[in-house]
Amino acid sequence: MFKQRVITALILAPLALLAVFYLPLPGFALFISGAFLLGAWEWSGFCGLPTKAMRWVYVGLTAAIFALLYWQLPVQSSWPVETNVLLSSLLLAGVSWWLLAIVLVLTYPRSQRLWANSDWRKALMGWLTLIPAWAAVLFIRSTDYAASNFTGAWLICCLLGLVWAADIGGYIVGKPFGKHKLLPKVSPGKTIEGMLGGLIFVGIVVTVVAELQDWPAQTPVWYIAAFLLTILSVFGDLTESMFKRVAGKKDSGAFLPGHGGILDRIDSLTATAPLFAIILAIFSGFY
Repeated sequence: MFKQRVITALILAPLALLAVFYLPLPGFALFISGAFLLGAWEWSGFCGLPTKAMRWVYVGLTAAIFALLYWQLPVQSSWPVETNVLLSSLLLAGVSWWLLAIVLVLTYPRSQRLWANSDWRKALMGWLTLIPAWAAVLFIRSTDYAASNFTGAWLICCLLGLVWAADIGGYIVGKPFGKHKLLPKVSPGKTIEGMLGGLIFVGIVVTVVAELQDWPAQTPVWYIAAFLLTILSVFGDLTESMFKRVAGKKDSGAFLPGHGGILDRIDSLTATAPLFAIILAIFSGFY
C-alpha cells in the first residue's frame, strides 16, 4: 500500500503542477473539470443511486452545469468579483454550504435523519460541494492573468500548501500524541491534538512566509484566513467521512492506487477553495 501511494504521488504531483502552471485557462478548465467529474462519479456512490445508468446521469448533469457555467462565466472575465453576480453567488453558496456541513458533522448521527434517506438530497449536497469549489479554483487560477500567467498558479499552490501543512501538522502531532478523539462517531482517527497540531504548523508556515516578505501590512489577515481555512479543511475531511460512513464505504473510490478516490484527496480543497477565493477577492488589490 505504501509503495503504491509513493508511486501514484510521484506520477500525479508533477502532472498536476504542470497543469496548474502551464496549461492555458481553457485547458486548465478542462483539466480541473475532469478531476471534479471523477469526484462527481464517486459522490454518486454516496447517493445510493440504484444503477450505474443513474450514476452516469448524475455525472452528466454535473458536466452540463460546468459547461453552462463556463459559458456564462469565462474565467478570463471573472474579475472584478463584486460586479459578477453569478460568481459571487456561487462562492457564497459554497461557503454557506460548508457552514451547514459543519453543523451536520457536529450533530451527527442525529443530523443524518435530515438527508440520509434522500438520494437526491445527497446529490444536491454533492453539487454544493463540487460546483462552488470548481468555480473558485478557476477564479483563483485566473487572478491577474492579463499581467502574469503565473500569479493564479502560485495562489493555488498557496492554498494547497496550507491544506497540506494542516494535514502534515495533524499527522506529526496527532499520531504520537493524539489522546482525545475529535468526533469519534464521524472519524475515529481524528484527535483534538491532531487538529491543534495542524493549526500550529499552519501558523508556523504563515510566520515563515511573512518573515520572507518583510511582514506586509496584510499579515494579520493571513493569520486569520489561515486559521479559518485550516478549520474548514478539517471539516472538509470530516464531512466526506460522514458521507462515507452512511454509505458504508472505506474510500470514496479507487481511482488513485494507494490513495483511495479523488474525493479522498480533494475533500479539504473543496471545503477551503470558496472561502479562499472570497478572501482573495476582498484583499488581493487586483481591482
